[in-house]
Amino acid sequence: MEKLLQWVQDKNIKGYKIGIKDIVVENRVYLKCAYGCKDFGKRLNCPPHTINIEEFQKMLKEYNSGIVLIDKVKISEEEDIMKVWEEVRKKSFHKMIEMERQAFKEGYHFAHLLRAGSCNECTECGNFCIKPHMRRFSPEAVGINLSQTLKNINISIDYSKLNEITLVGILLLD
Repeated sequence: MEKLLQWVQDKNIKGYKIGIKDIVVENRVYLKCAYGCKDFGKRLNCPPHTINIEEFQKMLKEYNSGIVLIDKVKISEEEDIMKVWEEVRKKSFHKMIEMERQAFKEGYHFAHLLRAGSCNECTECGNFCIKPHMRRFSPEAVGINLSQTLKNINISIDYSKLNEITLVGILLLD
């Protein structure tokens, strides 16, 4: 895992080891997707198109550990976060998915990334995903309470900074 953490750092992402027991999964997180996200039901990596929370909880127990990935991107005070959000998120996801591939190469054959936010590889989703190799769920889509999970490993994030976008992913490792 140390090799992976170094690899992450070289990509300008902070990586933090996390035990599976520190990942908090709650049913109430679904409410944030269903009643707080514009992509609910529209993206094929968003509920209700995801595996359900109970199924995810079972799968999570099959992993040994993970790495919390935090990508902080500075923007100027003049930039509108909402205008740069999609592109920043896409670039961050591409770095994180590269990490999943690296983990696989290093013997973590069931490495799986939970990406920051909904998929934005295509402008919109059709009836089926045309890029299934890039389709990953967000932690929230499968019920992960990111705030409590990060708190469990002594990480706090200040989302109020207008000149910084913080993206959080979790790489699950077997």
